[in-house]
Amino acid sequence: MSIPTEQSLARFLESPTRFLFFTGKGGVGKTSLACASAIALADAGRRVLLVSTDPASNLDEVLGVCLTSMPTGVPTVPRLAALNIDPSSATAAYREKLVGPYRGKLPESILRGMAEQLSGACTMEIAAFDEFSKLLGEPASTADFDYVIFDTAPTGHTLLLLDATESYHREIARKASNLPDEVRRLLPRLRDGDFTRVLVITLPEATPVHEAAALQADLRRAGIEPFAWVINQSFAGSGSHDPLIVARARGEVPFIREVVEKHSKQTAIVPWVTDEPVGHERLQQLFKIHSP
Repeated sequence: MSIPTEQSLARFLESPTRFLFFTGKGGVGKTSLACASAIALADAGRRVLLVSTDPASNLDEVLGVCLTSMPTGVPTVPRLAALNIDPSSATAAYREKLVGPYRGKLPESILRGMAEQLSGACTMEIAAFDEFSKLLGEPASTADFDYVIFDTAPTGHTLLLLDATESYHREIARKASNLPDEVRRLLPRLRDGDFTRVLVITLPEATPVHEAAALQADLRRAGIEPFAWVINQSFAGSGSHDPLIVARARGEVPFIREVVEKHSKQTAIVPWVTDEPVGHERLQQLFKIHSP
């Protein structure tokens, strides 16, 4: 059985950009690969911040540490810290930022009305975007780290962030509004391949590949060119001779070929593993099994 030539994920980290994004649909292993990459860079002596923008993040479980919206050191991995952008706390902080200045100046009934208007899903998205923009566009917020890795939410949430980014920049162009510098810098930095590298994660199956292709098309419409694709949990890359696994691997080949030949100039294949990649040692192994 022949599969197209691919690179290792480790190869993509030999000279990484300061910001790395792992994106794709839910359930393709973004968190595990982002964690494994963060650990590999930290083990190499770099200071790394790992950020989850997923409202349903399981970063705590994978790393084995209780995380908040502030960087928290990972005890088993020196030089690695992580945080969750928690939509609820971000929304509360964002609401207070808007309503707080009017306390004592406006009647309580009006303040309650303002707070109620800022309690919807739209406000939650904007609040998460506000936190996200600070990390990417405000140098002081990540000055203690050499690299920042984003484990993004599933495709739909990621596109909402991009839509918010586009909306902000359209508003700037329309009336030159006085927005914070971090927001002004956000979209240019996402588009700058020397500053930000986007990795599209998928599985070697029809639906994940086609959804990843749709995501890539949306990214390109926003002027963001993905650096590479990573095909995760591949039986074809496992090297197993078990007849059942060989049969499963044979079924993956058309989708691997589609990615390599049609969608991505650079592709890494991460083999399927029997044990769930949770905890420092297993995440290290996940990275090592497909290193050169």
